[in-house]
Amino acid sequence: MPIFGTSKQDEEALRAAAQQSHIQESGSRYSLKTTSSAYETASEFTNEDHSQADVQSHSDRYSSAVVRDHEEYAVDDERRSTQGTAIHTEEEEESKINHYEASDYPQNGNVDYTSMTENELNRIATQSETLSHLERELSRPRSEEKLVNPKDLDWDGPDDKENPQNWPAWKKWFVTFTVAIDCLCISLGSSLYVEAVPELQIRMGISQTLGISGLTFYLIGLAMGPVIAAPISEIIGRRWIYIISLPLSMLFTMGVGLAKNIRTVLVLRFFAGYFGSPPMSIAGGTVSDLWGNNPADMSIAMALFCVAPFLGPVIGPIIGGFAAEHKGWKWTQWVSLMFSGAILPCILLCPETFKPAILKKRAEKRGIKLNKPKITWEFVKMALTMFLFRPAEMLVVEPIVCLTSVYIAFVFAVLFGFFEAYPIIFRGIYEMGVGPSGLPFIGVGVGLILGVLCYIVFDHIKFFPKNPDGTRGKFDEEGKPVWDAPESRLVVAEVGAIFLPIALFWLAWTARKSVHWIAPTLAGIPFGFGLIWVFFGIVLYYSLSFPPQFVASALAANNLLRYLLASVFPLFIFQMYQRLHVDWATSTFAFIALAMVPIPFAFHKWGSRIRQSSKYGYAAYFKMLAAEKEARERERSSTQQEPAKEISTDSDENQRDSVATPFEQSPKRDVEKENRIAEVV
Repeated sequence: MPIFGTSKQDEEALRAAAQQSHIQESGSRYSLKTTSSAYETASEFTNEDHSQADVQSHSDRYSSAVVRDHEEYAVDDERRSTQGTAIHTEEEEESKINHYEASDYPQNGNVDYTSMTENELNRIATQSETLSHLERELSRPRSEEKLVNPKDLDWDGPDDKENPQNWPAWKKWFVTFTVAIDCLCISLGSSLYVEAVPELQIRMGISQTLGISGLTFYLIGLAMGPVIAAPISEIIGRRWIYIISLPLSMLFTMGVGLAKNIRTVLVLRFFAGYFGSPPMSIAGGTVSDLWGNNPADMSIAMALFCVAPFLGPVIGPIIGGFAAEHKGWKWTQWVSLMFSGAILPCILLCPETFKPAILKKRAEKRGIKLNKPKITWEFVKMALTMFLFRPAEMLVVEPIVCLTSVYIAFVFAVLFGFFEAYPIIFRGIYEMGVGPSGLPFIGVGVGLILGVLCYIVFDHIKFFPKNPDGTRGKFDEEGKPVWDAPESRLVVAEVGAIFLPIALFWLAWTARKSVHWIAPTLAGIPFGFGLIWVFFGIVLYYSLSFPPQFVASALAANNLLRYLLASVFPLFIFQMYQRLHVDWATSTFAFIALAMVPIPFAFHKWGSRIRQSSKYGYAAYFKMLAAEKEARERERSSTQQEPAKEISTDSDENQRDSVATPFEQSPKRDVEKENRIAEVV
């Protein structure tokens, strides 16, 4: 009976198959020249001439060699893991394969398998299978360790102590007041300079228009700074923007005070405004970080922040006038440094409030590897698109942004025009000195503060009424929040729009020698009240009319146009008041303000229709989301067909690797055995 327990015919068929498989494998992989088949070689195993000691010796040598090979591979694998990458270079792969090829393999081409023992042949067979598996594994590219996107990080829970919305109330109000005063100090620097212009004209021998250009350059810097600063805050966080921007602005402000000519003054004024502007563009985000879970308190915090850019310019002439009169023009800059230096320690103590920045820092402490964003050309294009190109486009194609931005820009420009008009009125008509002539701005300041207080009360009564359980807001029967239409917020702007022309006509026809100076001073109260209410109403309308990703662009458009127009007004106010006199020059602004009164009323009535056809409104936004969802579904359906193709590809690879060793009798791979080898290795 044949040695494998089969019939003679089966044995001959097996011999022929094994011989053919051996010839193919030896010619292609190992170049073995023997004519003996694997089946014939196996017949040598039937002899029992080997002693027990030889068998034990071969067995021990085989076991130790296999263990050594596995240990060496494990050490190499551990080394690769320690290096933090799973990608092999070609040299590493070659050295690994050469190691297994050189370990106890016959190095000559003529191998006599008949002279080998059973254990030696089994060992070569095992090594051949291991080598085949390693070749396939090492030649297969391995992906790098997956990095976590910082945007995918989230809080540990709703009560996460690091979440700014869960901070104590005193801490949140401390940060809120700090960033608001920071914005006030930056805007204060714009108008403090105005009181230095008369002395600059004398000392540097310049015209009044060239002297007031220092205000123009500062406002242009305030307009351009947010274009880059706001996107950078998405990478480094908001805290570092506050810490870096204010000292840089202080440095250039100090340079203005030390300047010897007007050219130096103008250049340094631009950079002082440019580097001081970032807090004014990200402070709203800080307020949202702190109070996003409490809309009622957020309205109070946002009102305090929004009034700062208007209140700062009003305080400037009040303080700067006395500083310039008694200490000289340079002290207008030293006063600005004093205000900024006083708030700087509080800024250094303010913690980070930007969610991605907080989570990124915590993830790094926990050893999580993040895919950190970098400032690339794509990032620059995104920043320019969001804060320059898209705002410019929205000013053209969006009626809501266009008309309301022009309205706010005009009112804001009139405020900065007062820095030239008030000296003409109170120094020229009422013969006040440099210091006292700035005091009438107190009326505008009182109007701003009164407007903020009235707005907070009105907002809590109309939009956030107090419920029996102590909460604030409107809720339905199921306890879900009820939100009013965006147009309902325009009620605030409508009230403010009525006050503005009244205040301007009041100022125009009471500023004369026969009327007491208190009359034109009191005209500033309704002007400040109307100014801040128009601003509140329109900004709130923006926030509810556009998706979050487009609100930033709408506000950027408003900010850009507001400061650019305000930078131009002071350049022609002096000539305008000389030719038209105080009454008709101021009445011109009053008539323009009167013509703009219908703007908030028109959007209140037809705003919903305009928003439906808006390119950047919620209607277009939802259509875009639906299109993206449909595209993802198509992509998902197409990827479901890929596994079948991959299975077919794997089958082809199995067939190509089917003749792995000279001892495999079947063209099919033993996948289970390969998996076991992989697990051991």
